[in-house]
Amino acid sequence: LTHLANQLLSLARVENGARAIAEGGAQLLDLSQLARELGMAMAPLAYARGVALALEAEAPVHVRGEPTLLNELLSNLVDNALAHTPKGGNVILRVYAPGVLEVEDDGPGIPEDERERVFERFYRRNAQGTGLGLAIVGEICRAHLAKISLHDGDGGGLKVRVSFTGD
Repeated sequence: LTHLANQLLSLARVENGARAIAEGGAQLLDLSQLARELGMAMAPLAYARGVALALEAEAPVHVRGEPTLLNELLSNLVDNALAHTPKGGNVILRVYAPGVLEVEDDGPGIPEDERERVFERFYRRNAQGTGLGLAIVGEICRAHLAKISLHDGDGGGLKVRVSFTGD
């Protein structure tokens, strides 16, 4: 119940952040630095779950955005990857120019026919979670005019790509 309440509060923050961006409140941010800070914050969780968390980031990679929302986006993507990666697996957080973020894991992945549905509110592929994490990510991407796409990971699993370049 607490997790659901926090996710609903996140949706409200996304709406406020989207208004701020629309009103010219976006800042020039280093996406590599945001990813580095989030990776450090999530390292203990990855360790506790027995998952290796790696960062591959060029420095700096600048994007225009709202920092709270971008941290929420990163946090949701990495948390989902850690939750679905088996013990002994890997999660890789990548940032590269001109403004692309990827999170890749060794988990079970998402079948191609479900990849659009996972961005719907309350849609869950399994009994885990509230079905709001990727819906929040999708809203944050829309607020930033970023494109999100899901792909098969290089070694199995899932690769989530967010492009802030309009590609």
